[in-house]
Amino acid sequence: MRIPFPFIPPLLALCALSGCGDSPETLFAKAQEDFSAEDYKAARSQLIAALDEQPGNHRMLILLARTQLQLGDPDGAENVLGRLDRAGAKGPEVQRIRARVALMRKAPDKALALMGNDDTLEALRIRADAYLALGDDGKAKAAFERGMAKGDDPDLAGAYARFALAQNDLVLADRIRQRLQRMAPNSFETQVLAGDIAAARGQVDKAIAAYRAVVAAFPDRVEPLLALANQLDAKGQVDEAAKQVDAAAKLDPDNAEAEDLKYQLLAEKGEWEKIRVGLQGREADLDPSSGLGMRYGEALLRLGFSEQARMLFKRATLLLPGNPYSRMMLGEAQLACGDPDDAWATLRPLAMSPLARPEMLVAAEKAARASGAPEADGLRERLDPARLKALGALLARGDTAVMRQDWAAVLDVYGRMLGDGSDPEVLKRMALGSSGLGRTAQAIGYADRALALAPDSPDFQFLAGHVRLQGGQDLATARRLLESAAAGDPGNPVIASDLRKAKAATG
Repeated sequence: MRIPFPFIPPLLALCALSGCGDSPETLFAKAQEDFSAEDYKAARSQLIAALDEQPGNHRMLILLARTQLQLGDPDGAENVLGRLDRAGAKGPEVQRIRARVALMRKAPDKALALMGNDDTLEALRIRADAYLALGDDGKAKAAFERGMAKGDDPDLAGAYARFALAQNDLVLADRIRQRLQRMAPNSFETQVLAGDIAAARGQVDKAIAAYRAVVAAFPDRVEPLLALANQLDAKGQVDEAAKQVDAAAKLDPDNAEAEDLKYQLLAEKGEWEKIRVGLQGREADLDPSSGLGMRYGEALLRLGFSEQARMLFKRATLLLPGNPYSRMMLGEAQLACGDPDDAWATLRPLAMSPLARPEMLVAAEKAARASGAPEADGLRERLDPARLKALGALLARGDTAVMRQDWAAVLDVYGRMLGDGSDPEVLKRMALGSSGLGRTAQAIGYADRALALAPDSPDFQFLAGHVRLQGGQDLATARRLLESAAAGDPGNPVIASDLRKAKAATG
């Protein structure tokens, strides 16, 4: 049989990929180049091959441990630390690797202890991350600032920019990004930060352009593909967003974010049967309050499985009582099941809010009409196209103001909707706007009024605790409120972060 191309035996092919035949020194040099180029998988392969020849080489082992950390593998890094111990390696560099493993193991106190008096840039980055894990933003920021003053370190600068983004300090985040651009213009973090900051500012087109550039430069990374998909979705380019999600899923078939976004886009396109078929085999394991669970519930509702949908959304509202989407879906399912009175009771509180979106008003008007509620005519009037257009413009302005942290505009927009102050969602936005402008007493007043209207809501418990914590007032009460919010919504990372800060502030 004629072979139309040169035959390469499998073993030789493997050697060609891993560098068989190269000296350990050549392999190590290649690994250093791969590490600098952020190709950590290639670096690991080169290092493993080099260490086969020189198993006790300290420099190779240290770079392998750092590579494992960059790949998010604390087990692998810890294994290498054991080899370093057996090889007799000591010193601050090994301690810093131990500290980074401790951080990944959620042991920030241990990481701080391991740093001792180490004042290098990497040690300052580790300290900052440890203080963040402990909820002490003040000490974290001080460590970041000391590091930035001490010298240029792309890892520290990137982490500080992420801290600033998490704090919604977009001016600081962009200032750090500009410095990072001078340090490492081609690094992944430098390039993706440009997109993240633009996205945080609501600059969709600019974010899309930035993420496209990152995808082109780093085609094997999942994160920019998903970030690009989210921005394309925000612009209404659902099919193009779906292409990016498909590409991400090919790179990482088990990526939960890619799966969530896939089904979100299918829902936006109304492809309910695809959602039902894709998720029905996992129904027993789906959390009804998760994104996937609620997409599945809506698919069942749209396909006529009303009773099953009602059961799922009833469970979802018990788990997330403040979620308007799950309550709207529950109301629609109740109406589809022939229970207009229950549907109106579910939808009425949401529909009476001045923030009610058109889809909520449509569902509520149907329920009110079917149950004979006198509010039906008023809801029909609110669905007048001219009124909806004016409301939509005002809500869009409010959403943009919140996203851009234009707190004066937030107070202006939602102050127009405040009325008698009986809507907790409007009060929530007034509290956030007041807090953003440093008007802590006013923010606490709005937050407490919102909490009085929904005392069992983790969302409003968090709000009342958050504005106190932000303003540095009544910290004992802030901690108590945040503890209640965390108990009611234990998986919420934002609540957990504020609770750590409150505990650090109150001792």
